[in-house]
Amino acid sequence: MTISRKPIPPFQATQEPTAALSHWRLALLRGTIWGLHGMIYAPLFAGLTELLKSLGVGAPTPVIAATITGTITAVLYGAREISLMSSGIGAAIGVLLLIVLTGPFAFLQTILIAAVVAAIAGLTIRFPTRCATHVAPKALSGLAAGTIGGLIVMVTERQLDAPLSLSVVLAILVSVNGLLYVLTLRWWVAFTDQLCNTIIPCYIAEASIMALLASVAAGSVWLVSGPLTNAEGLWWQTASLGMHAQLVPAIVGGIVGGSVAGMIFELFRLSWVSDL
Repeated sequence: MTISRKPIPPFQATQEPTAALSHWRLALLRGTIWGLHGMIYAPLFAGLTELLKSLGVGAPTPVIAATITGTITAVLYGAREISLMSSGIGAAIGVLLLIVLTGPFAFLQTILIAAVVAAIAGLTIRFPTRCATHVAPKALSGLAAGTIGGLIVMVTERQLDAPLSLSVVLAILVSVNGLLYVLTLRWWVAFTDQLCNTIIPCYIAEASIMALLASVAAGSVWLVSGPLTNAEGLWWQTASLGMHAQLVPAIVGGIVGGSVAGMIFELFRLSWVSDL
């Protein structure tokens, strides 16, 4: 007796391997995206850390720097229109005032002016996606994630009784920020939507976040330009030189941490939260 084997249709035979290959491609894509996110996160954190050190802030430095950086990068990742507008305002004002202003308080004046201009723009310009991209919950999600990441770093350093290398710190912070962002964003959206409807109008929250983004962008222009200026001995230039000295290990840690975390997010099928 001859046993005939029913042929498997080509689509069914290749469907499972193709799905697995597609999943790995998505993992690589998501790893690349979060690697770029880490590359943006790293210099911001390094610059803020050096600024806080130059101001004499002690042990809470990583927590404060991670909180601000987490807030900024969450909005950069999830609300591109506001991010581009705020960053453009801050960068333009930063470049202009870097040429015009001098003195020990010029840096603070620059970030304050940038914040005020961006806040006014946020209150007056009616851009298409206003109150539609959940800017406030994304900022709060990044803020909470950054605070938790900074606390992890601070507690770890205290337990080891030695500072962690900047690459390790950035790898921890970027991965923790990404994980908490994708896990908690939907809860933050539900919470803040109710809050904004009853207490704080969303356009005020968005204007405040735009002010923060613009001030950071303006300050970043000064920190990046620090080695090229003649303002020697000023606290912000000392911070700028310290940031430049640590830029390479910071960026390496941010890229590695972001890339690995992004691939893990996809392999475990965590949400992209791109619908929010």
